[in-house]
Amino acid sequence: MNGNLKRADYHQPLHNEIEWRLNSMNLSRIEYFLAAAEYLNFTRAASVLFITQPSLSKQVALLEDELGVRLFDRRPRDLQLTPAGKLLQYEFSKLMPEIDAITEKVKRLSNEKCEMLYIGCVESVFLGEMASNIISSFSTNESDVEMFIERHSFEALQSKIINGSLDVAFTFSTQLGKMKDIMRVDIEQRRRHIIMSNKHRLASLDDVGIGDLRGETFVLHGQNDPVALCDDILDECGRLGFYPKIRYAPTVDALLDYLEFAGCIAFLDKSITEIRFGRLKYYPTVLEKPFSLICIWNKSNKNPALSKFVKYLPSE
Repeated sequence: MNGNLKRADYHQPLHNEIEWRLNSMNLSRIEYFLAAAEYLNFTRAASVLFITQPSLSKQVALLEDELGVRLFDRRPRDLQLTPAGKLLQYEFSKLMPEIDAITEKVKRLSNEKCEMLYIGCVESVFLGEMASNIISSFSTNESDVEMFIERHSFEALQSKIINGSLDVAFTFSTQLGKMKDIMRVDIEQRRRHIIMSNKHRLASLDDVGIGDLRGETFVLHGQNDPVALCDDILDECGRLGFYPKIRYAPTVDALLDYLEFAGCIAFLDKSITEIRFGRLKYYPTVLEKPFSLICIWNKSNKNPALSKFVKYLPSE
């Protein structure tokens, strides 16, 4: 298996013990291990894999030798995962969908379509009609281009645009920061709103202002996320004589969970409520901080399919 396996931060000392061995891992061996871990029976797992039981046992033993750790407790009538085996099953189970997706993309190269375009969108954010129409029109009219759409966090989109694993991305203007060599086109302007659960104690009010948020907990998307940080709102809270408790959500989905289930308050574009329609409520804020949904790409990207896509974007 080529390339580095994507891993979460392992608990020490297992991480140090096996990290250097993962680069050369055999993909089939991983699949064999996952089957054995699922069924906890070598004979049954082997039948599902259409191989013999001795072959499966040998491959699992080779994997254990390769990693230098025991993955299974083998007993006469029982097979159980060791703590190391449970950890490896968890990590490999997350990895396999990515490998399957990559394999599918490679297989598509053998089709008659020779051009490919990778489009990224912000996770859990409603793109809106204009952006949706751009993507749809491109897909309909450029039949010679194979198009792939992925959802990622703001940070992941930036990284993938820079390293070229995405050709184009739809994100917010506040996310650009100091990114170099990035081209952009504004798609539509968005407005910041006060967002909360429709079961929140304030949700019955016709209007909610900053002063009404005294005692509330604000949730922001990451400690460095400028679209949610809202320094001006925090300054206004201080002017009114209070400072809210702040929580940071690692993903947009987690942020929405904080809103819906923990009663927190967020300051985002109201389109975010479309993801959980009927469960969130929004109010306009008098502190305007306009921003835009934008389309970005790396100007050094020479993909001909990207050049075709850019023609579908609105002109400045």
